[in-house]
Amino acid sequence: MNKKKIVWLIPLLALSLTACSQKQKQAAPKPLTKAQVIKIASKSFKSGQVIQSVKLASDETNQVVTANTVFGGQQATFHINNQITSKGKSSRSEEWISSNHVYINGSSSWYKANLENLSGHTYADLVSAVYNNPVLTNPAPKLLNSYKLSHKKSTYTLKATISDKQIADQVVAPIAQTLAQAQNQAQVLKRIRKYSTKQKLQVELVVKDKKLAYANMFVTAKLGKKMNIRWGQSYGNFGSHDFLKVPTNVLAAKDLPTSKK
Repeated sequence: MNKKKIVWLIPLLALSLTACSQKQKQAAPKPLTKAQVIKIASKSFKSGQVIQSVKLASDETNQVVTANTVFGGQQATFHINNQITSKGKSSRSEEWISSNHVYINGSSSWYKANLENLSGHTYADLVSAVYNNPVLTNPAPKLLNSYKLSHKKSTYTLKATISDKQIADQVVAPIAQTLAQAQNQAQVLKRIRKYSTKQKLQVELVVKDKKLAYANMFVTAKLGKKMNIRWGQSYGNFGSHDFLKVPTNVLAAKDLPTSKK
C-alpha cells in the first residue's frame, strides 16, 4: 500500500471509531426511577408460583406450616403442596383447587370436596390472596415512601422495612385466610392473627428486564411474651403456568368420605 492511501485511511478510521463510540453512548438507557420500578412491580400477572407460610417459635417449640402453590390457567387453577413441620417431623399433602372444588391426594387416590366446607375459606378468597395482594397491586403511600431502590445493570431491587400494623396486616390477612387446610386450622390462624403484636413488615421486590422477577414479604410479630411468629408470602416464576389445568385423572376423583366426628 502506498503512502497516499495510508494518509487517507488514518482519518477515515478515526472517524469510524468516533461514530461507533457516539452510538454506544447514545444506546445506553437511562436508569429507571423508583416510581417506574414500583409501577412495573404492581402490574397484574396471569400465572406463577407463590409460597405462603407461618412459623411459630419459642424456647420450647417450633412449628412451620407451608403451602407451595403453582397458579395460572384461563380459569384460575391452583396446584398446592402443603407441609407441616413440628418437633423435627413433617407431614405433607397435595391438592388441586378449581372453582369451589378441592381435590386431595390420599394414599395414591384422589378425592374431591367443597373447598369452603373443608378449609374454611372460599375459592374467591384464594384468588384474591394470590392475584390481588395489595402490597403488590395497590401499595400504601407509607410503604411507597419507605422503599429504597438499588440497581445493577437491568436488575432493580426495592426494599422496605416498616412497623405499621395496618400495612403489615395486608400481608398477614391473605395468608391467615387461605393457608388452612381444615376448619380447625382456620380458627387457629384467625386467633394468631387477631392477637399478634409488634408487627414489622419487610418487603423485597426485584424487577429484571422491566418485569417483576420475584417478590418476598415477611411479617414478624409476637404472640404473648414467649411466642415469635413469622408470616411469609414469596412470589416467583411469573408467566410459567399460563395454561394450567387440573389433570384428567384428578378430575375423576371420588367424593371425600364424610365423618360425623
